[in-house]
Amino acid sequence: MIGALWTGISGLSAHQTALDNESNNIANVNTIGYKASRISFADQIYQGKIGKGSYVQDAEKVFVTGGSKITGVEYDVALQGDGFFTVINKNTLGTAETFYTRAGNLRMGQSGTLQNADGYEVQGWAMSSIDQKNDVKTTNQNASRFTDVYVKNLGNGIIRHKDYIETIAAKATNYNETAKSDPVSVFSGAGGKTKAAKLKDIDLALSNYNEWLQKYKDDPSLPSKGSTSQVSQANFKTGVPPTSIIGKEGDSIEMVVNGNSYTQKFVVTKTTPAWRDELWDALPMTPVDERALYNLKDPALIEIMPTSTEAERSLKDQEIAKYDKLAGKINTYKALADTISNKEAGVVAYMAKDRTNPTSDVLNPNGMYEQTTNLADMLRGVIQIKSLVPGKEFKITQVAEYSGENEKFSVKGTFQSTAVASLGSGKQALEEARDALSRLVNGNQRSVYTTQDLYGAANNKTFSFSINVFDKDLGYVIPVPNDGAVPPKAVPIEIGNVNTGDINTIVDAINNTRTSSGPQLGDYIVAKNINGNLVLETNEANYDIEFDAKLETDPTVDLNELVNNAGYTYDIKVGSNTISTTFATTTPVDKNAIYTAISTNVSAYNAANPGRELVVSPINNGVFTISSADGERIEGDLRINVAPTQPNLANNVNNAGTSTVMEQGVYTITAPVTDNTTYGVTINGTTYSFTTGTGYTGTESDVRNNILAQIKNDPALKDIVNATANGTGGISINQTRVVDSSNTATSLNITQTGGAYNQTQAYNAGNPEVQVFTVDFTGASRSEIILTLAGSNISIKTEENETPATAATKLQDEINKNPNLRNRYEVVVNGADIEVREKAGVTGYTGFGGNVPSITFKDLEVPVWDLKEGFIEVNSEYSGRRGAGGEFMEITTRVDQSSTQASLQLRLDVLNISDSKFGAFKVDDTGLVTITEGGVEYAVGQVSIARFTNNRGLEAVGNNNFRATQDSGNVIYSTNNNNTNGVKGQALELSKADLSESLVNLMVFQRAFEANAKSITTSDELLSTLINLKR
Repeated sequence: MIGALWTGISGLSAHQTALDNESNNIANVNTIGYKASRISFADQIYQGKIGKGSYVQDAEKVFVTGGSKITGVEYDVALQGDGFFTVINKNTLGTAETFYTRAGNLRMGQSGTLQNADGYEVQGWAMSSIDQKNDVKTTNQNASRFTDVYVKNLGNGIIRHKDYIETIAAKATNYNETAKSDPVSVFSGAGGKTKAAKLKDIDLALSNYNEWLQKYKDDPSLPSKGSTSQVSQANFKTGVPPTSIIGKEGDSIEMVVNGNSYTQKFVVTKTTPAWRDELWDALPMTPVDERALYNLKDPALIEIMPTSTEAERSLKDQEIAKYDKLAGKINTYKALADTISNKEAGVVAYMAKDRTNPTSDVLNPNGMYEQTTNLADMLRGVIQIKSLVPGKEFKITQVAEYSGENEKFSVKGTFQSTAVASLGSGKQALEEARDALSRLVNGNQRSVYTTQDLYGAANNKTFSFSINVFDKDLGYVIPVPNDGAVPPKAVPIEIGNVNTGDINTIVDAINNTRTSSGPQLGDYIVAKNINGNLVLETNEANYDIEFDAKLETDPTVDLNELVNNAGYTYDIKVGSNTISTTFATTTPVDKNAIYTAISTNVSAYNAANPGRELVVSPINNGVFTISSADGERIEGDLRINVAPTQPNLANNVNNAGTSTVMEQGVYTITAPVTDNTTYGVTINGTTYSFTTGTGYTGTESDVRNNILAQIKNDPALKDIVNATANGTGGISINQTRVVDSSNTATSLNITQTGGAYNQTQAYNAGNPEVQVFTVDFTGASRSEIILTLAGSNISIKTEENETPATAATKLQDEINKNPNLRNRYEVVVNGADIEVREKAGVTGYTGFGGNVPSITFKDLEVPVWDLKEGFIEVNSEYSGRRGAGGEFMEITTRVDQSSTQASLQLRLDVLNISDSKFGAFKVDDTGLVTITEGGVEYAVGQVSIARFTNNRGLEAVGNNNFRATQDSGNVIYSTNNNNTNGVKGQALELSKADLSESLVNLMVFQRAFEANAKSITTSDELLSTLINLKR
């Protein structure tokens, strides 16, 4: 009986546990992701084949997926099928406990990580840290993540690889606002573009970039292969017709690109003497004499051509017109290149030459063509067209010239491609499309100096040049060239003795000067002469960097400016100290001695003033610099203390000439007129006559009129004599000009036939008026001679060993530059004298007319050695960027699915993607977590789904969490959650507790409990009966 009591008690205990379990299920009927548990009963030990009751063998969780509820809450995530979220609880000691849960009511924690309701951090494959050098492609050296100025979304894609997920996002600043047209005066013919053309190019490149991004997204496993940009050349004919037929208004040239016809009318151009000089100097003499090809005359000779008569002016204009025609051709070619650049989207056109054969006018398929604005190069008519979008093909189908007189008459040009367009694939093709877009959004920096910026009104200059530039590898700004120290110090290159207006010397110095170590200027920039302007441009490898040009005039001492036989004092002021050097100049000036004297005094100062030393450069062709080692301001002052010795005008004599007298006379026909007689007069070797025939009935007036008409109609006499009728049979002959101004002794030499010539005024050739100057240059200093002639001042500078002969030559050269003087006066040397002579004009000699020439002398200006370093500002109006001037940035992020589990950071600023902290949270069916901000979606991690071999072995620890045990086995993760059913966003898994089932179970367990209680009471009653029997 007692055993029955204990058997009943075991039943009560077992069903009490069952009641507790069902009560727990009912209590968690609304718990998110709750898994119902069930009780398994078992009988206990047997004695004599009779069992001793029951016990709870197992209280197990039933891991069956619950239903889903769509909540619309962005952070709610429901697991689909088997699996758990992994969460860790980090304590203040730095240790962490790992739990697993089905509850997907998540949130962003204060630290920015994805957390569950308890603040435990959800684990998964986190986004890798961004490598600023490799993952961020930016044109702004100071920006490494998106900020609010990046307002244009250029492209965005999330690419799924086998074991990692890649996000590519590209943005730009508002390039519509920063874009500006390239200045035509600087970049015409050199790829200059308008603002509208730049924006159109960007649209084309943007479309191409997104096409490649989509292809890469669709199949990231494609082989990586780069695209090739097309480069083609078109060649218009060089030379005179019939080789080239353009050269006048109405002529035109045409190029057809992609079916679009681009026609340019001939640009009528007027040249200047300076432009003609530039072209003359640029035209090569070999292998083809291009000066002879165009039948050009030396511009210096054109300038001294006489212009006294209409015929002379016409001859000069004809020579100038040859240059004007060539200038028009060049400007026509440039204008067509500009038109193509601005109207044909995605290409740039510019004048070009073949570096391997610069003088060739035949296209070379193996040539190396590059941009040029050299006049001789452009005259060859080669235009290069380059695609700005890799892989995009364009087609040239026609190159031709057309005559304005006959549009059907044309000359065909030639065209070729030295690089054909080819499409790449995969990542490299995408990267090249990105780089092309970046170049157009940003573009090469171009710092421009005009000739006026560089030289102003000053004479020759010495320059120093360096740049401050951001080095991508070092990550900070450095001077270039530098001394290689840490931190590096600038070591500017020196560009010495540059003639005013000379751009090429500066260009060559910047491009070709190399230092022994450290970074070189050519690593970052290239210098160009573009249309007579100095243009500093970032090279193609570093197109997106920014540099600060440091072009300065040096603190120069030019000993070549000193005059001989004079005394000077040169003071150098350093703070309150003055370094004074007094020296005298000899003939010739001993420059080395003066340099030594100044250097010696500077060395003495340096020894006495450590820390404030001055640096004297080596002397080079009489020029050196003086500067402060520590940048202290110094000043120089040169003054005369012994006046120079001017040349001595020993004698000044006027030899009066005699004016030319024109011949006058009357030719009279002998009367009466007879038959078969010749009447006539010979003037300057030409006879004008009339012969009467047999029975002639005319009068002497008739004969006279016939002869007079012949004289008047002869153009050879038009400007020499004035012939008029005189009486009945006479002709008055009055000379109006000399026959030959170069030989005034030549007379009309008039003779007659059949009449008489009465000379009323004889011809007198006359003599020139001469001013004689006896100038003694012995011991004279270099000076200025001023010859005052006919109201004009002619100035020359003498040299140390000047002679009357060299001075006369210089004066004549200056007179030749003035057309009003060169035809009337000449300067010659006669022994030791300089003579200014009158030249015969059209009316012979007329004298100086009271304006007697005079000579005066003037000391040359004292050189300015002020030691000031002049910083030359770039021309802000012409400088800028080749592209639109915006900033481009592409950020690539990576979620590595083979990495260890980590907390998922959601804040974009912490991830170093953007300045914006928050965005729209989203999770897809694979557990990929994305944040969308500013229209761009970023994959910031992937929630990993944990699985176990035995879910029932997990230990429930409360708070919807489980702990792994030895029975559950180790956690299992699969790449990209491939072996799971994934998750569902904006949804929660409902509790798996079934209220109806639990209520039924409660009733069943209640009845079982009551029955077990009855077995106890029954046993108790039996025991009582037994006890009562004893009584």
